[in-house]
Amino acid sequence: MATEQRIRSSRRATFKNIIRLLPAVVIIAATLNSISCSNNGLLPHSGGGGSPTATATTGTGALAFVTNFNDGKVSSFKRNTTTGVLKRTGEVTAGAKKGPKGVVADPTGSFLYIANNSDGNIYQFSINSTKGTLTPLSPAFVSNGIASGPDELAINPAGTFLWVTGAKNGTVTTYTVDSGTGQLTQNGKVIGLVNPFGITADSSGSFVYVADNGAGLVYSYSIGAGGTLSQIGSAVFDLGSPGGTPGFIAIDPAGTYIYVTDLGAGVLSVIQTTAGALAFGSIVPSTTTGNLPVGVGYAAVTGVADFVFTANQGNSTMWSFQVPAPGFPASPVEFGIGDLNAPTGLVVDPQTAFLYTTNQNAGTVSQFSLSSTCFASSATPCFVGSVAVESSGSSSGPFGITLAQ
Repeated sequence: MATEQRIRSSRRATFKNIIRLLPAVVIIAATLNSISCSNNGLLPHSGGGGSPTATATTGTGALAFVTNFNDGKVSSFKRNTTTGVLKRTGEVTAGAKKGPKGVVADPTGSFLYIANNSDGNIYQFSINSTKGTLTPLSPAFVSNGIASGPDELAINPAGTFLWVTGAKNGTVTTYTVDSGTGQLTQNGKVIGLVNPFGITADSSGSFVYVADNGAGLVYSYSIGAGGTLSQIGSAVFDLGSPGGTPGFIAIDPAGTYIYVTDLGAGVLSVIQTTAGALAFGSIVPSTTTGNLPVGVGYAAVTGVADFVFTANQGNSTMWSFQVPAPGFPASPVEFGIGDLNAPTGLVVDPQTAFLYTTNQNAGTVSQFSLSSTCFASSATPCFVGSVAVESSGSSSGPFGITLAQ
């Protein structure tokens, strides 16, 4: 009971701070609340949302997978690594409808894991190495806990540990991964958070970062034996002070900065890391917006510069931030080309040649080229084309996306 009272008190304090510190957020939150009431998978301003930002693959990214929130499925694709074109190869059920969100593959591209926010399970599949088609493991899922609301997933570079945010019960759960069978076994839990959403592991396999949307905080954890997590230092407010709604996280290749989308304020937060310890840096742009940046990715574009990209669900655009390598980004360039329609998930391929976004309201994945020619002519990626995530039409509600193999 004391814990529940603290959570309710934290939520009330967060709401008051939003009103006092960020007046524009009140309008944004009201808009998001009305969207979420339609139960179509678009992110609400508190609870139930998730990070579609995928853990990067260390291979060529010859396969792609997309979670379809509305109809409870996951679609598989082959990816031409030269042209970037996706070809759909199938779709399978991944639990309850209005549920599949986070998706991640193990580093070998042998297994895929889906978090279903609705039924509380983590679904586990083996991946066909040729077509990317999926076969459920036996058992087909593990429970993350009753009413836990598993939302987003992260896996370490060795593929031995997987972590899941429980948006509904304020947890981050650790699983060990059997390298032979792909089966998950629960092995520890962080408790006491409010609404943990975005999560990512650094490329060294040393740290895990978590965005607590309900508390306005970003946490850092060290990875111990069995994948258990221990907090490093103090959590930091993603806006530098209370009132934020941190969403989803990207890390620069050096692991010295993390970039966090703030759903309510509509900005990108820059946080510095030193041996895993966090220090607030800045927000970009410096004023609130209604863009609702969701998915976020980092790309070192060959022959051009480093960039951070965001998928702006609120106004069906994207942002392109040029970044010193590494460092604080310049003001974003906004673009809205192609069939962007409530873009949500975002991933950059291992060659940093292409960028992909899921479009919740169009039922598609959009593909953009990151060639130097594009940036020379427009300072933004070039729209190449799009592919439907299912044959049944635009109502699937594609959410998360990841690459494998």
